[in-house]
Amino acid sequence: MNLTFVNPLLLWGLAAVTLPILIHRIAKKKPVVQKFSAVRLLLQSQQIMAKPRRLRHLLLLALRILALAALVFMMARPVLMRPGVAPFHRDGARVLIFDNSFSMGYNEDRGRRYEIAKKALRETLDDFGGRIFMIPTAGTQTAKGAAWVQSREAQQYADTIPLAFGGGNISSALQTAYQQLKNLRMHRQIFIISDMAHSDWQDLDLTGFGNIPEADIILLRIGGAGRDPNFRINDIRLPDREVVAGVATRLAVTVSNLSDQADTRQVEIYLGDRKVDQKAIALPTGQDATVYFEFLIEKPGWQDGEIRLSPDRLALDDVFYFTVKVFDKVNVLVIDGDPRASLKASESYFLLSALNPAAVERSPFKTRVITTDEMARADLRHYHAIFLLNVARPDFSRLSSFLETGGPVFFFLGDRIVPEVYNGFPLAPWQIRNRIDLGESPETIRPNGSRKESLNLLTGLADNLKRTSIQTYFKVEGTATSLLQLGNEDPLLLEAAAGESKIYLFTSSADLAWNDLPLTAAYLPLLQGLVKHAVGMTETSVDAGIQFGEPLNEKGTPAQMKGPRGGPGIYQFRLPSGEVRQAVNPPAEESDLAKISEDELKKKFGTIDLKVVEYTQDGLDAQRAGSKELWPALLGLLLTVLALEMALANARLWSG
Repeated sequence: MNLTFVNPLLLWGLAAVTLPILIHRIAKKKPVVQKFSAVRLLLQSQQIMAKPRRLRHLLLLALRILALAALVFMMARPVLMRPGVAPFHRDGARVLIFDNSFSMGYNEDRGRRYEIAKKALRETLDDFGGRIFMIPTAGTQTAKGAAWVQSREAQQYADTIPLAFGGGNISSALQTAYQQLKNLRMHRQIFIISDMAHSDWQDLDLTGFGNIPEADIILLRIGGAGRDPNFRINDIRLPDREVVAGVATRLAVTVSNLSDQADTRQVEIYLGDRKVDQKAIALPTGQDATVYFEFLIEKPGWQDGEIRLSPDRLALDDVFYFTVKVFDKVNVLVIDGDPRASLKASESYFLLSALNPAAVERSPFKTRVITTDEMARADLRHYHAIFLLNVARPDFSRLSSFLETGGPVFFFLGDRIVPEVYNGFPLAPWQIRNRIDLGESPETIRPNGSRKESLNLLTGLADNLKRTSIQTYFKVEGTATSLLQLGNEDPLLLEAAAGESKIYLFTSSADLAWNDLPLTAAYLPLLQGLVKHAVGMTETSVDAGIQFGEPLNEKGTPAQMKGPRGGPGIYQFRLPSGEVRQAVNPPAEESDLAKISEDELKKKFGTIDLKVVEYTQDGLDAQRAGSKELWPALLGLLLTVLALEMALANARLWSG
């Protein structure tokens, strides 16, 4: 505690305490010596009565000196100062910026950081009789919150502020605070209650605030200044892009160690409410690591999924939501126009190998091979795609009906086809001309760079396609889109719209008779990619979702199926085109609990005085600076002294 004076110059008035002494000395009478007869008893009596009178005079002198000193000190206005951050004024205008961002859900030894912050907020409102304006850093304010209120109303509003699932905007909150204070003519204070997580403060820039009014700024830091350890699921990905019913799928899960020391965490994968698998993962200091899971879903449709980490102190980001769109197997009908006794010699051999490269049960395609004669009896409605390989005279009436259902048709030419028959197909925007045999000068293949569609479909295949040799093909003309072309710019693979679907024409053969494409590394991804693109299996089955706060991908009002209400989770949309699900996860930057340093913070504030205080378990009393005026006590002392002086003076008069 320190003692100071509001009017220290008035202390020169203490010189006035010499006046009672001077008056006392001047007013004192000298004894007159007169000679009397030696009467011993009278002299003894005089000495006995003089002693009490001297004591009374000294007491009166002391009281009068004390009265003058008390009067001078009272006029100098002594103030007893309690050291601390800043005086917590009991009146004026106070803006409270309250950090309710996602990172405030961190659990300390003394409790959840958000609850500790609320306790600090309530303490800033104690004994305050001025005007209060409250600003949460995350979420939107209610009409009641966006107004100047008194302490009691502010307490009630503070209890309604929820912990947000997203990041906070300190810059916007501080700008609002200055706008509210700029026209006020009273003492102004801004209290910021925050954990000082770097993600919420890094974008703060006061240069665009304009004229900043003068105000005391006190930042109450909740938690320590160092980086708090935390772990989160950073991302998931599906190497095979799509999930097919009955086919095993491999999922890669990346976990981030947002800490300053290495650790091992347990990772679990859930489909629906069933735990599928769990694995331990070693996480180096401040780095990512990946763990792989394999699962199988039996039925097509939507499937909700969760990746869970073993619990840490920020529990809200220990769950990562994702959705899985499970495709049914693609039923492919292959019509072999040149069947052979040996399967390997058949026209369809390499095509079947490309669509079913491994065991049949692990392939996303279910294939059936028939002859041209069997096509007349086959029920085409059971199939999603049809391949015609070197078929001389296709039944285009049946193919037209199939195209109306939305299924694509692929034509591979060969030595058995009749060009005139193909040219009579009304849905085909092309004309097959003459057959070209290149002999000893085969052509290579390259994507048609002028077509955006071909680039999207054939990304990464260009180098392998250059290694192919095309010896024989048909010259084709028309308006169809050329996806692949030869070195001489003649089209090799064409695509055209046909009603609700598409038709594809490969101007060479499907076997090795006219080219060596089936022997290259490009053949399998080319065939599978074409079929998936044509049947609509182009999107990635696993949706890692968006971050909370970003707009949902679909329009309309979704229904939340998983997760805390109004926060991260799985959302379902029912659209005219069908059901769509969307995963929402916490913002990645809110999981990194690194703190902005005081030096970095003060650089952002520049010349503006900012005081940073760590909120301790003892509350604000230890940090609260205060002052107490002592003049009321001195006034009481003065009145008491004057009363005693009057009493002593009157007692002397009455005693004679």
